[in-house]
Amino acid sequence: MLFFIILLGLLLRLSFINKPEGLWNDEYVSWHVANTPFSNGFWEEVIKQCHMPLYYLYLKPFAHCSDLILRITSVIPGVLAIFVMYLAGKEFSKKTALYSASITSVLSFLIYYSQEVRFYSLLFFFTSLCLLFTIRLLKNNSKANIAGYIISCTLILATHVLGGIYVLFNSIYIVYKKKKISLKLTIFMLTAFFILLPFGINILRMLPASQWWGIFSYTNILFLFSDFLSPILTNNVNAPPVFFYNKAYTLWMLLPLIIVFLPFIYGLKKLKGLASVSALTIIVMSILAAAGKLVFITKYSIEILPVLILIIASGFTRLKKTGLVLLIIFISIHLCAFFSPYYATKIKRSEGNRIPAEIVKARKPDTIIFTYYEPDRFERYIDLTPFKTAYISKINRFEYREKPEEILKDIKIGETVSIILLDSVSFFNEDIVKANARNPKIPEMFLTFSHIKNCLIKELDKKYTDFKADKIGSWTVITAKRYK
Repeated sequence: MLFFIILLGLLLRLSFINKPEGLWNDEYVSWHVANTPFSNGFWEEVIKQCHMPLYYLYLKPFAHCSDLILRITSVIPGVLAIFVMYLAGKEFSKKTALYSASITSVLSFLIYYSQEVRFYSLLFFFTSLCLLFTIRLLKNNSKANIAGYIISCTLILATHVLGGIYVLFNSIYIVYKKKKISLKLTIFMLTAFFILLPFGINILRMLPASQWWGIFSYTNILFLFSDFLSPILTNNVNAPPVFFYNKAYTLWMLLPLIIVFLPFIYGLKKLKGLASVSALTIIVMSILAAAGKLVFITKYSIEILPVLILIIASGFTRLKKTGLVLLIIFISIHLCAFFSPYYATKIKRSEGNRIPAEIVKARKPDTIIFTYYEPDRFERYIDLTPFKTAYISKINRFEYREKPEEILKDIKIGETVSIILLDSVSFFNEDIVKANARNPKIPEMFLTFSHIKNCLIKELDKKYTDFKADKIGSWTVITAKRYK
């Protein structure tokens, strides 16, 4: 049975894995850092990020490979985690083990991140190991269990800065339950703290620059559980302002939550300590998000998901025949979703870098103007050598704040230009930009790049002809020929 559960998980994770849109921003960053040679700035690139270095080291041997291979590097830990969750459930019973593995196998959230060139699938695998050794350690103080726990916690800390919150509360819980090993765990926590402190300080310094784009609301908490347990993923980037934002999604979002509610309550009796660790983790993250220190999105909370799965699996087990029926319905909903256009592996990467690259290849302009991202962001998909290029990016945006149209001054009469615009950061009209110039609730980046977009389009209207506007995903590419 376990073989077929793992096989199912593998097949779901491989379905529609080759994304024609290419790598999107976060995935590009993963690849770019991993692709940087050790001798030519690798660690400098790591320091620029707001995440820990282990994933970039994991990805590095595959950095020269295709997008498909890069995505498969996330499939591997995603599938291994199914087996680890089986072992964690087996600490209670064979039935709980199979239930736990089954849930892990079909969850759309885990399947989505098993195709993403980011660290979340690897992090879930490490967190599953941490859960396994936490349970074993609470039963037996053996050296193997202590070592397994320390190694898995270290892997979490070296992968995700917010993992420190979960590891801290989890270790405190173990110390509370097993006072005989408190000294060893204290040494571990202090050692990990001092080794990772430089990265932590750098990440705290980088967070304000990387976490500018989201505002915390109660919907973030609601979407946390719907994203974890339903086939519909909403909070991959930022949550909508209302929970029921799309009537077509309502049943997909609510039914799995209703099904697992009773099993969750029953499962809490065996795992209320670990549930408290997860709850405290979410409370701290919510406080940080409400204070504007980070954006609360579901993937940042992935450390608590193994515990949530095990609680629900335990509840299904305790409910006996009723639990089995509910589990079958839960799994069936996720498998039925596979045939819907909303399924996790069918979600398009609307900001994929290949999209504008292919448009520019087809339009063949003399000059390409990039906005928001620099030209090198697209070199994985297009040879820029034949083109003249210029850009207004996050780095130099204030140089063009007053007169963005200056970027077009070198375009000669008779030449064509393609302007690449990222709609997801430039969606305000000029009236809104002017009215909210000093509004602290609206991120400056949205206002700035909306203003840049509006000014460039206005300039094109004055001096250019033969307009071609290609809008695909989150990209708009405007191509025009200068006539005066």
